[in-house]
Amino acid sequence: MRRLLIETSAYLSSLVRTTSRAWNRFFFTPADPTSLGLIRILVGALAFWSLLVYGLDLPDFLGSNAWANPDAVQRVQGTRLPYAWSFWFHVPESLLRPVWLLSLATLALFVVGLFSRVTAVLAWVIVVSTVRRAPVSLFGFDQVVSTLLLYLAFTGAGGQALSFDRFFQRWRTNRVAWSRRRRDGHVPLTSGLPSPTVSANLALRLIQLHICLIYAMAGLAKLQGPAWWNGMALWGTFASAEFRVIDFTWLAMYPWLLNALTHASLAIEISYPVLIWVRVLRPLMLALIVALHLGIGLSAPGLLVFSLAMLAGNLAFVSGPWLRSLVTGLDSPARPNRVLYDGACPRCRASMAFILAADPATVVQPVDLTSVDVSTIQPTLTRDACQKAMHLVRPDGRVFAGYDAILALGRALPLFWPFSLVGSLPGITSAGRLVYNQVAATRLRDVPCTDDVCGIHPPVDKSQVKQSQTT
Repeated sequence: MRRLLIETSAYLSSLVRTTSRAWNRFFFTPADPTSLGLIRILVGALAFWSLLVYGLDLPDFLGSNAWANPDAVQRVQGTRLPYAWSFWFHVPESLLRPVWLLSLATLALFVVGLFSRVTAVLAWVIVVSTVRRAPVSLFGFDQVVSTLLLYLAFTGAGGQALSFDRFFQRWRTNRVAWSRRRRDGHVPLTSGLPSPTVSANLALRLIQLHICLIYAMAGLAKLQGPAWWNGMALWGTFASAEFRVIDFTWLAMYPWLLNALTHASLAIEISYPVLIWVRVLRPLMLALIVALHLGIGLSAPGLLVFSLAMLAGNLAFVSGPWLRSLVTGLDSPARPNRVLYDGACPRCRASMAFILAADPATVVQPVDLTSVDVSTIQPTLTRDACQKAMHLVRPDGRVFAGYDAILALGRALPLFWPFSLVGSLPGITSAGRLVYNQVAATRLRDVPCTDDVCGIHPPVDKSQVKQSQTT
């Protein structure tokens, strides 16, 4: 009996320790925030679009004389949802449009990741307030978006990657690094990849668990309908003429296909909460979920935004490094784009700090032409030409100079893609070259040292100085 008690106690103690370690490892292990940044962009864009649509008939949706009378809405919510709230109930009619515009601006800042900790909370407040004020327009899309925004607001981790917050943070760090530039032109820059954080992992885990709950509840609820058992549930959607974009009524000729699609979609939803955690099956399950939501979006376009919101949530299961590899390649390039800049020009150094702030994957290598022989970089280059304009040497050996080098850099850095696209337009290209040449010709350069007074000397060892003075 004593042995039984001892072994039971030891087992329970081991079980508690193992469970505690697994809990901490699951929720509090630092994780890459890249996928969370992409979720922020997509969910924020969907929330922005939704509020923009409300603005087409703003008084009818959110005004004091709206289709859903505010007093009636408050009375109903007071009985069913006693803690429901919405700031739209307190916005006077004269301020309705300005508050709507301010809300759109807040959501736009959240999308681009500017002041992301604050705008994440405000974005959640805006979405929930709009849903509570206009319950007649509520459907699954609003619930999914508000849930994802809640986790982003709670953890404050949405701006740790793919955001202007991180860009400006890297820019400030690079400016300090450039101010400590060594005499040989080397700049001690840190890695630009986002650091794994506990808050990012917590947000991803909460989103993952909630997405699994949504699919599990949806699948189990469908089991209560006979149409899902006999395989004809999808036919009601395909045959409906409302919001139809593509005619799927031809599927009536193939009842076996309707049955297969119905049972397959149900099987995906029920198995997803279990199989998505099996690492080897995760890509397959994500591919099936993408196919499922694409089918929903095509067969019922009214649910397209709901499908997009669900796909945004599924990004929580996608590896951050893999997402980055879609843009930069599987690894950092062995031969990056080399940029020859004038290290004696303060404006050029500041420009390189700005450029490298948008280069977390290290696809750009700065080269100070004042500290190297440019012909070793590319035999066709000359020092005089490089001092007149910035030069970019691509890994394949192609050379771009001046404004064309800026456009090539924009195409290599995802953050600058839109600017590169606009800057490549025929009229803008000509004007850009003229402006660049004018700015480059009038730029200031550091005054060269001509004596030992202004020269840069290595630090002196104080112990050697004292020893020499003693001698």
